[in-house]
Amino acid sequence: MQLHPIHEALIPFAQPDRINDFMRYFQTFEGGYAEGDTFMGVMVPDRQKVAKAYFDQWDERILRSGLVHPIHEVRHTALFTLMRYYGKERKRRQHWHDVLYSCFEGINNWDLVDTCAHKIFGQHAFNTGDFSTLEELLESPNMWKKRAAIVAQLWMLKQGRYDELLAYAPVAAEDAPEILQKAIGWLMKCLWQQQPELAEDHMAAYLQEGLYTRLIVRIGLEKAGKDHRNHFLATFAPK
Repeated sequence: MQLHPIHEALIPFAQPDRINDFMRYFQTFEGGYAEGDTFMGVMVPDRQKVAKAYFDQWDERILRSGLVHPIHEVRHTALFTLMRYYGKERKRRQHWHDVLYSCFEGINNWDLVDTCAHKIFGQHAFNTGDFSTLEELLESPNMWKKRAAIVAQLWMLKQGRYDELLAYAPVAAEDAPEILQKAIGWLMKCLWQQQPELAEDHMAAYLQEGLYTRLIVRIGLEKAGKDHRNHFLATFAPK
């Protein structure tokens, strides 16, 4: 059986002794958020190295199949490759954006989401003014799509734009699993570093309502110091 071209290119970099570590770290165990995912033991810098070396040899067909491949590192390398196309082919950015969205079923762990969400979905929404993809991601029941809508706001924050994050985060927070709460907290932390009063007013309101969890706020106020964080929780967390 012929190997997928991306899988074949990764084999020289595989470290089988790392597979169990990856599986624990990314929670592939039963009941984990990545239950059933498989790894071959390739480190992230090597995935990036392979993407850089081969990106102009792999056509769209290979990338599409790579993005939904059973092996995690194959999907991630296909993602790094697609991002290179997105960066270099400026006139075809809409196309590569759409390819990623159509293959999003393979973007099913936090490292994959966090690699591409802001640099493609966030950047594209900001540059085009079309937020429909982000809104569709946010409204999906799939937690990875919701995470993508939140992490995409990193691009907005870099531009000093906060409205979408303040609107999207409460929607994503409703019944959010821990891995999604952590993403919301991360973005709140980024917002706090730029606009601490705005971030704290926002978190206080939704913490009092019971929509934001202590985990979201603890991460959001990570840079504020332990005493301030504890006082904030004692003041605004529901009794």
